[in-house]
Amino acid sequence: MYKKSTQNYYRLYRCSKKQCKNCPGFSACALDLGTVRINASAYYPSFYRNSQKVGTSDYLRIMRLRRIWAEGTFAVLKREHKLNKIQKRGLQKAMEECLLSAIALNLKRLIKAV
Repeated sequence: MYKKSTQNYYRLYRCSKKQCKNCPGFSACALDLGTVRINASAYYPSFYRNSQKVGTSDYLRIMRLRRIWAEGTFAVLKREHKLNKIQKRGLQKAMEECLLSAIALNLKRLIKAV
C-alpha cells in the first residue's frame, strides 16, 4: 500500500515488531501503532526494471545519444547562459530561468541552421 507522507510516497508494510526486531535495517524504519513503516521509494519497481536493461545494446545506444544531445546541451547552458548557479529564488522562478535559457539556446541553433 502506498501512502503520501510529507514529501515522498512510502510503502506501508503491516507486520508486528516481533517479526522485524532482528532485521539489521530496523533502525531506519518508522514505527506506527503496532506496525512497521519501511521507508522505501514507490518508484522502486520502475528502478528495478530499468536496472535490468543496463548493458544491453539498446541501453548503450540510448546512453550514447544522451551523451551527444543532453549532456552537451547542459554544458552549453551552464557555460554560456550562467546556469551553473541559478540567479532567481523560488522553484517557479528558477524553472522560468531554465526555460528561458533553453529557448534562447534553441533560437540560436535555429538561426544558425537557417
